[in-house]
Amino acid sequence: MQTQTLIRAQDYLPKKPELAEGTTDELVSETDGLTIRLFGAAPDYSKKEYEDLWQSVFNADEKEMIDFCREKGVDVIGDDGFPVTGWRDVAVMLKAIDAGMVTLA
Repeated sequence: MQTQTLIRAQDYLPKKPELAEGTTDELVSETDGLTIRLFGAAPDYSKKEYEDLWQSVFNADEKEMIDFCREKGVDVIGDDGFPVTGWRDVAVMLKAIDAGMVTLA
C-alpha cells in the first residue's frame, strides 16, 4: 500500500552544531536525531528483535529497502541524490511498526 503523503527524511536531519576550531563532530549522532524526529524513538539495538530487523535491512537489496521506505511514506534520498545518513535505521523503524513492535500515537 503506497501512501499519499511523502515525508522527506532530509528535512528531519538535525542541523550540525557549530563546533569550535580544532574539534570534531564524531559524537554528533545524525542517525538518532533523524529517527527521533521522525518517529519519536530510535531503534534499540540492545534488543534482539531490533538487531534482527537491522540484519534483514542490511542484508536486503539497498534499492528495495529505499523503495520500501518510500512506499511507507518516507523518502530517504537526500538533496545530493544519495540515501541520507541513518536511512537504514529509518527502514528498521518502519519494519518495527509493521511488526507491531512500535506504535505511533
